[in-house]
Amino acid sequence: MCAYPSAERHPPRGPAALSARQRDCLALAATGLSSARIAERLGLSPRTVDEHLALACRALGVRTRVQAVARYVAAAPQEAEPRSFLDPAP
Repeated sequence: MCAYPSAERHPPRGPAALSARQRDCLALAATGLSSARIAERLGLSPRTVDEHLALACRALGVRTRVQAVARYVAAAPQEAEPRSFLDPAP
């Protein structure tokens, strides 16, 4: 959980304010990984992952991990789908 009762002291700053590690954790959380699995992938402790996600919640102005992931995914630039070799070259 990412509940922060002092949200008025820390107004949301948006996705641009996220650290690289916070973005890494959110991206992996978006794939459905638990904190323990994210920690394994990034070489961190699960508690450190939870802290990165909590700080991301604060930066995004949300209360839960699910809300943070949703906001991050919605704001992330969409990657272009791979082109087929059948498509004409630009």
